[in-house]
Amino acid sequence: MKKKELLSEEKKKKIENFFYYYKFHVLIGAFILFFVIIFIRDMVTKIDYDYSIAFLGDYSMTEEDSQALQTWFEEYGEDLNGDGQVHVQISDYSCPDEEDDGFDPQVFAAMQTRFIVDVQEGTSMIFFMNEENYEEYKDQGVFPENEEDYVSIQECQGYKDAGSPQSASEYKVALRIIDGESGLSEKEEIQDYYSANEKLLQAFIGE
Repeated sequence: MKKKELLSEEKKKKIENFFYYYKFHVLIGAFILFFVIIFIRDMVTKIDYDYSIAFLGDYSMTEEDSQALQTWFEEYGEDLNGDGQVHVQISDYSCPDEEDDGFDPQVFAAMQTRFIVDVQEGTSMIFFMNEENYEEYKDQGVFPENEEDYVSIQECQGYKDAGSPQSASEYKVALRIIDGESGLSEKEEIQDYYSANEKLLQAFIGE
């Protein structure tokens, strides 16, 4: 057997021995690398939203109507994070009540969890809600108690400019409350964010 062939056979045996003894290490390493690549990709492509606008009703808006409102808010919003673009997230926490058709306890629990986190962290300052949800949450210190502090979405100029999305027609809108109890009012960045949302909502209403 030629020397070159012997070296090739020895190299082949070394590779086989390596994978025999370390195949699980290689597989685990490849598995970890796969998730690292996915994580990095998600971080690079993740959108840093300037605003989050929340909707709280019994049924979700259609995708087309949600997109129409998102487009309006992005056109009139400010670049709060300085990335050169305005991105607005429409956070739809709508879900049928327990006695309504289409109620799913798992979906309801997930929506409630997302909504609670939003309220606690101050992610959304502008809230659209229907009459039922206004009655449910008006005494909890998060939203204005007086119905006069809300504006019907149908009376808002931004709603009309967006083409009067039909699936959002029953909502009313107001800024949420940030007080000392929540601790949000003590954070300067939250105060700035609140002011920016107040300005955006005034533009949407047409004031």
